[in-house]
Amino acid sequence: MNSTLSFSSIVVGTDFTPCSAVALGQAIRIGARTKAKVHVVHVIDTTVVIEIETALSPMQQGIRDSLVKDAERAWADFAKDIPGAAGLPIGVSINNRIVGILRRARENKADLVVMGAFGNCAPAVGMGTVATACVRKSMTDVLLVRDTRPESGNAPFKTIVAAVDFSPNSLRAVERAALFAAMDGAELHALHVCQDPWQTLHLGTPMSQNPVPAQRQYREGLERRLAEFCRPALEPHAALRSTMAIYDYVGHRSGIVEYAGKVGADLIVLGTRGRTNLRDLLLGSTAEKALAESKCSILAVKPEGFEHPLAADEQPQTMQMNPMF
Repeated sequence: MNSTLSFSSIVVGTDFTPCSAVALGQAIRIGARTKAKVHVVHVIDTTVVIEIETALSPMQQGIRDSLVKDAERAWADFAKDIPGAAGLPIGVSINNRIVGILRRARENKADLVVMGAFGNCAPAVGMGTVATACVRKSMTDVLLVRDTRPESGNAPFKTIVAAVDFSPNSLRAVERAALFAAMDGAELHALHVCQDPWQTLHLGTPMSQNPVPAQRQYREGLERRLAEFCRPALEPHAALRSTMAIYDYVGHRSGIVEYAGKVGADLIVLGTRGRTNLRDLLLGSTAEKALAESKCSILAVKPEGFEHPLAADEQPQTMQMNPMF
């Protein structure tokens, strides 16, 4: 296992909002630490452009070129207050926002996409629809940054929670979390959320009469399993401060978010699910719930070999009509 972050290309989407400014700062910081090239993209939504063109006179020329130039000027003003941003070129395109960001990630062979979690309308919890859709369809890991404080743009993460369900992709999540924690000197919590099985036993079941010893053994067994499961990801980082956490909670999806709140986490790292035959390529239910409820940043880790036709620029007609779902 590689003991250094293996990023070589980072694509960061910006819409010139405070949240995207922090995301850009984080992308620049991570790029500097990992020697990755940072590519900035701003996508002007096609629907907005069409509305402008429809409202203006048919004789109006160069609307799209004018919008692109306006965005480039906005970028120059936006970047001057973000350390390290002024020297970065920006790619401006007119497209569906999700398609445009994922296309740029493909073109630049990105191994990490960084975005602000929301635009000007910040939800109290959760992420914006564009950010969530990019996580769902991106073929590479996606870091969604929730913070809007300017000073947080180049600030390291302090407490990281990695969600573990003992699947291969959750081991990838622990590996990513350990790499970020080692880079930032953060404390890492490897978390497995489960419900005490004795809560569901019927009265009269022999083990329910005096469950305390069995409960203790059950928990100790889970702790040993969690430590052994995470060992390959943690071994390369001998100085890492790590905690193995078994959290008893009814509903492991909300349990991840609650535990992260209890320990003051500023980053949750979790794996997403791969291909399903129920609908488009979806997030797993745990990742979807965490995105909906999280009050901190999220690093969504994709399964090895994950593919999505939208991110690969293979767009069947149904996907062109409705790229969000």
